[in-house]
Amino acid sequence: MVQSHWRRAEPSDLPAIIAIATVIHPDLSERADVLVEKMSLFPEGCRVLIAGEDVSGYGIAHPWMLHQIPPLDDFLQRLPPAPDCLYVHDVAVMPASRGNRVAASYIETIARLARANGIEHLALVSVYDTSPFWARHDFRMTAPDPALRIKLASYGGGATYMIRNLAESRLRDA
Repeated sequence: MVQSHWRRAEPSDLPAIIAIATVIHPDLSERADVLVEKMSLFPEGCRVLIAGEDVSGYGIAHPWMLHQIPPLDDFLQRLPPAPDCLYVHDVAVMPASRGNRVAASYIETIARLARANGIEHLALVSVYDTSPFWARHDFRMTAPDPALRIKLASYGGGATYMIRNLAESRLRDA
């Protein structure tokens, strides 16, 4: 396996991000300008996985509000003034680069970023039956209210809203 590491995403990484998204999320595509907006609103949450010379994965996260999810393939327009979570919009890694805790490394980077911004929760929508993976990283399923259930439907069948309480994770790690 080629040695890999995460670095902050740059505008020049967009074609690789779109290519990876097309492979990993064929039924959940997003327009390039929607991804550009997320990258510009919170660049510190947008990372790419470099394996050798190639981009082989990406992660996009931004401040948001618990129990609310951004509509898929739509603009955020602005970040909330008093966010209470860092929303993990997407983590996608090409199959050949999986393993060696690459996704866990991104998650921990995002957790540190959240704490540095005074945020104690991570939130995400698990798709493609990946909730067991996220549960191994301390994310817990949350029962959605009717409004959230409607938004989850746009993420495909089996989409699950999950939250990680960083304060609880820190206590377990101590």
